[in-house]
Amino acid sequence: MLRGAKKCLPQVALVWAMAVAAALGGAASAADFVYTVQPGDHPWNLAERYLNKPALSLELRRLNRIPDDRRVMPGTRLRIPQAWLKLETAQVRLLAATGEVSLQTGNDAPLRQPEAGALLQAPLVLRTGPTGSASLQFADGSLVLVRRDSEVRLLQAQTRPLGRASLVTLDLVRGGLENQVTPVGASGGRFEIQTPAAVAAVRGTVFRVQVAPAPPGAVAQGPVLRTEVLVGAVAVANTSGQVTAQADQGSVTQAGQAPMAPVPLLPGPDPTGWPERIERLPIDLPMAPVAGAAAYRTLVAPAAAAAGFAVITSDETSPAARIRARDVEDGHYRLQVRAIDANGLEGRSTEHTVVVHARPEPPLLIAPEPDAASTAERPAFRWTEADPTRRYRLQIFTVDGTQPLDEQLLDVATAQAAQDLPVGLYRWRVAAIDPAKGQGPWGDFQTFRRVLPGPGVQIAPPEDGRLALRWTAQPQTARYRLQVARENSFATPLVDVETATPQYALEGLAPGLHHVRVRAIGEDGYTGPWGGTQTFSVPEPRRNYWPALWLLIPALVLL
Repeated sequence: MLRGAKKCLPQVALVWAMAVAAALGGAASAADFVYTVQPGDHPWNLAERYLNKPALSLELRRLNRIPDDRRVMPGTRLRIPQAWLKLETAQVRLLAATGEVSLQTGNDAPLRQPEAGALLQAPLVLRTGPTGSASLQFADGSLVLVRRDSEVRLLQAQTRPLGRASLVTLDLVRGGLENQVTPVGASGGRFEIQTPAAVAAVRGTVFRVQVAPAPPGAVAQGPVLRTEVLVGAVAVANTSGQVTAQADQGSVTQAGQAPMAPVPLLPGPDPTGWPERIERLPIDLPMAPVAGAAAYRTLVAPAAAAAGFAVITSDETSPAARIRARDVEDGHYRLQVRAIDANGLEGRSTEHTVVVHARPEPPLLIAPEPDAASTAERPAFRWTEADPTRRYRLQIFTVDGTQPLDEQLLDVATAQAAQDLPVGLYRWRVAAIDPAKGQGPWGDFQTFRRVLPGPGVQIAPPEDGRLALRWTAQPQTARYRLQVARENSFATPLVDVETATPQYALEGLAPGLHHVRVRAIGEDGYTGPWGGTQTFSVPEPRRNYWPALWLLIPALVLL
């Protein structure tokens, strides 16, 4: 697997020359290292300490016109070609790793799980999965963060004893790298990243590269390299051309085509209104959109990381202007949120520190249900129980109250109000308490209404053909609704009226059995429950016999 990288070395050499020339201008042609002579230095011991072979001492003397091969004046500046300088293998430290990360050292070595702090040498292959990330630290202090779903090969990691120049070559097969390269000045060091589309070369900068398949519908279907420069400059080159991206610029390179001219990166999103504490997971928060953005990326890293974003706990993208992150453990974190333009280039990051305190998660509230009405003076409360070792804290508020009027610490997932609740609107919530972690966040409020039972109707004896119905007045009531029906289902009521007073007179009802019920309608428009159904009977009217007697009077006269 590692041998395959050698096939592109001739092309890489050409590309490197083009890239360095673009990035470094005239300084790139100065291939000599300038060494200041110290007391006791002469061509022989310099060659032994710093050059590829001792015989180069003669060439060093001839190049710098040194008359005495055993004595050179301290402070003399000697020119030494970079190609003569001795190279030593440099160890690379695996600074951190999390999630799905695998490492392969050597051509035929098995895959293994890396351990943070391990010292590595080229060649090696590092792969990360959907939840993985890792960071490498090089001898000169340069840092490389390997993002999720990436494969990177370390082809070279060497240093020169003279000047401590670092020479690093990476091969990014897929995925993304975020790089902080230590400036090398005139030491002759270099840091290059090879990709299937182009080579990115620097001598000290902060930049990002990512390799992805060509987008659907693209004319060319080779991989695409996206380069985003935050500090310094990066030369991007292939056999079709080269460009240099400066700070706050990015470039896209399609395999087989010349790199795109650099374009400005999008600014970081506005952090106004971003929370400092998060109690709900996964994170999904709105934010102000960035002009020109086609998507957004959110990276989450532990705030205690010694070297910035040494690992990424969550890496999510969203087409909407939202901060999104998957489940993370409770703790302190740093967010980096970026806007992504239509070219797929990620802009400047806005960094924000948050505290995640989402566990133990609050239970789900069962009863009273949302906006339910309870006629009980001391309503009962019930919620889900996830762990029998947990305790719970219940709070009950009036609808606009800021201080709980009832708070209870409970060992079970049920409770009853500790005092009679007056008629009105209330809110309640519950938090879980873990024996080890303590109390978690409060759950969302749920409202309920304490109401009186529906009025019971009192039926007075009929007077002059009128039947008077009366009931007890209820507080905070604007009016009452009265129904009278022949059937106790009240499907087709004979009377269905509203009245402002707790009484009503009925007349004109047909004889027989009737059913009546009443409900209160509050001042806020809330309609309470129906009271119990009462029954009454309308008697048959008494017959009037006087008309028949008058008909009998003529018969009596004839007799």
